[in-house]
Amino acid sequence: MPESTIPALLGRYRPQHVIGRGGEASIFKATDELLGREVAIKLYRSGGEEEMAQYRTEQAALARLSHHGIVSLIDAGIDYTAPKDPRPFLIMELVSGTDLAATLAQRELTVEEIAEVAYDISEALEYVHANGVVHRDIKPSNIMLVSYGTTTFRARARLTDFGIASGIRNAPATPEDGKTTGTAAYLSPEQALRRPATPASDIYSLGLVLLECFTRSVAYPGDAVESAMARLDHEPPVPGDLPGEWTRILHAMTASDPAARPTAKQLTPAFREAVIAAAGLQPKA
Repeated sequence: MPESTIPALLGRYRPQHVIGRGGEASIFKATDELLGREVAIKLYRSGGEEEMAQYRTEQAALARLSHHGIVSLIDAGIDYTAPKDPRPFLIMELVSGTDLAATLAQRELTVEEIAEVAYDISEALEYVHANGVVHRDIKPSNIMLVSYGTTTFRARARLTDFGIASGIRNAPATPEDGKTTGTAAYLSPEQALRRPATPASDIYSLGLVLLECFTRSVAYPGDAVESAMARLDHEPPVPGDLPGEWTRILHAMTASDPAARPTAKQLTPAFREAVIAAAGLQPKA
């Protein structure tokens, strides 16, 4: 269908073409015809009960968050083009870059790049957790490396996809309806046991992501059950010869006991120092 004939959502956001697909939604590059800028549309594949719940969860989480380390929500609505099959959608900031999963598949990251990713995402999580939200699905494909098109500024890591986020204050005290939330390879032990996720769960998942950045291999591969249960049997294999404090930090982040893991607030300054160390610079007095 020619672009000009595609209905504009909310009378202003006209989809152009698909730029990404996920389990529940497709991402379109689109034009905001009112402001003359490009945006991204996350269009859910159906308006069923489960999809609507996920849509409302992500909308509510993003509506309360505004941070440079998070891909921002601009607008939201429901597409009634097909009245019997309404489709919820989110209008998101369009960012230029690639996700961490695709980057790791293409090349090895330098220690400095890993430290920069760690710092950016830890800073974002510090803000997210302070605002009462747990992401619950930290993984390489949910981390965008955003390019600003200049040689002056490095690519910045930004957190995406709050589709299964939850509120800290409203976290259930019992297992979540028998469901395991998150992506199997990056689950925390408590998520694998179907217990409520907490900020410490995000820290564990980020630890696995950073470990993968160093090793370029998934710590807990296999199918969903095999991967989820493996972490209950043994802690991830963290190499003992990583530079600087990385071995100690990754062991702490992936501790089986959530209470033993550092918080994002504690990690952010440590990762800032790691960036400085990797760049061969000294902190300013």
